[in-house]
Amino acid sequence: QKFMLYDDPFQPETMENLFRAVGATPIYYRGRTQCCGWPIASYATSESFKMAGKHIQEAIEAGADCMVTPCPLCHLNLDSRQPEVEKVIGHKLSLPVLHLPQLVALAIGISPKELGLERHIVSTRPVLEKLGL
Repeated sequence: QKFMLYDDPFQPETMENLFRAVGATPIYYRGRTQCCGWPIASYATSESFKMAGKHIQEAIEAGADCMVTPCPLCHLNLDSRQPEVEKVIGHKLSLPVLHLPQLVALAIGISPKELGLERHIVSTRPVLEKLGL
């Protein structure tokens, strides 16, 4: 049986390669491939928020302007619940979170308004300003 290895399951690069292709700079941080905490949010909310907070903080410390996720549930946990995450971990994060199709759409010229970026809980304004949008 023949198969083609798509990506390294332990150190995947597919998203980072896509980031580079659209002109973004990938940021490597410890939690970039780890669970955001969504799967345990319904029964272990505090632990879920601690996981999300740890990953967001790691991304900030590594120099990220935003996080990008291909998963809508990760996006939900990392963006819409970020104010709750901040309360659980005890400090402000304010890291914008983009859904992967939004990043690609911005790169091909679709307007932030068309993408609904003003509807995110954590403001995407700092990222848009950096992009000159």
